[in-house]
Amino acid sequence: MGKLKRGLKNIFKGDTAFSRFLTRLYNNLPFNNRIRRKRGNTLSACGVMKKCKITFGGKNNVVEIEKGVLLKHCNIIISGNNNKLILRKGVYGKFAEFCMQDNGNLIEVDEGTGFAGKIHLACIEGTKIIIGKDCLFSSEIVFRTGDSHSILDMDNNRINFAKDINIGNHVWMGHRVLINKGVSVADNTIIGTGAIVTKNLEENNCVYAGVPAKMVKSGVNWASER
Repeated sequence: MGKLKRGLKNIFKGDTAFSRFLTRLYNNLPFNNRIRRKRGNTLSACGVMKKCKITFGGKNNVVEIEKGVLLKHCNIIISGNNNKLILRKGVYGKFAEFCMQDNGNLIEVDEGTGFAGKIHLACIEGTKIIIGKDCLFSSEIVFRTGDSHSILDMDNNRINFAKDINIGNHVWMGHRVLINKGVSVADNTIIGTGAIVTKNLEENNCVYAGVPAKMVKSGVNWASER
């Protein structure tokens, strides 16, 4: 049985006409995925999706799921126009939620990055969440490029506009990390459990932890193997 499962996985990971046919067949099996889309939106799903939900609202929205991606019980919600979600080769997600609201947002996850548990990525007001290669994220992590409501000064002017989030390559985030709008995280970074990141983490090869997140150790790197 184990050899059969490994063989099927290798077929799905391949880039032959037969593997592409099997992937399309699996993704479109009855009672597997739920896809709701209006005309004018594009779904290009070359990776494998199991029990996922995709909901399109608006027009000219694009979801690109490249070959070698594996999504299980994930939720993609897009409302507005001209939004784009790109998941590069080898991305893995389980119980991940990707949300875009308003127009012109982008979420892009580069090759080999994994979401090990429930995670929420939300873009609003034409912003971006860019995540690099070979990252590893634990569960109950939240990325938000903006706030759900307006904050006003005493002259009734809004002051809390949305801002991009940029995560470098080979970044490891622990359980219940919160990434606020406007944050950039350097390559080869470790962010400890429960940290709230409110400003840029600019130093490579460091551990950051706490509320708000601060450097607690430098001169380190990490590997997914123990």
